[in-house]
Amino acid sequence: MAELVKAKLIDHDGLGIDLNVCFNPKEFSVEKQVQWTPKEGSISDEPPEEFQKPTPATLNVTLHFDTYEEKASVVDKFTGKLEKLALIVPDKKRPPLCSFIWGKFVFQGVVESLSQKFTMFLSDGTAVRCEATLKMKKASQAVTGKKGS
Repeated sequence: MAELVKAKLIDHDGLGIDLNVCFNPKEFSVEKQVQWTPKEGSISDEPPEEFQKPTPATLNVTLHFDTYEEKASVVDKFTGKLEKLALIVPDKKRPPLCSFIWGKFVFQGVVESLSQKFTMFLSDGTAVRCEATLKMKKASQAVTGKKGS
């Protein structure tokens, strides 16, 4: 019988994050938008469309983390590392470039948003279960934005 491949997140900026998820997602979505706008000066119910610019694809995935059985903090073991993918790397002055990998599917990019919902706690208030919704924007490289302009 084939071994179950775990989905994981890794960083490409030297943070040492190699995070295997507890449970593989039940689904993920990849969205790609291409901007078209109606041609200026056209008076019609269906004006001709002009291509504007491409936009990077986005990945949306919900990840589940659980440390209830071991009575350990889900933040210390998992979600604290996940959160680092959305925080600024001081020497880079931007969040890290990272990848979501599940089997042969690889999505490399930057975290656009991260939402964490903690749903189970120990009697002392320690969070032991989390549902994290991650949105990444596809990128093969990441650069720091310019000041001013």
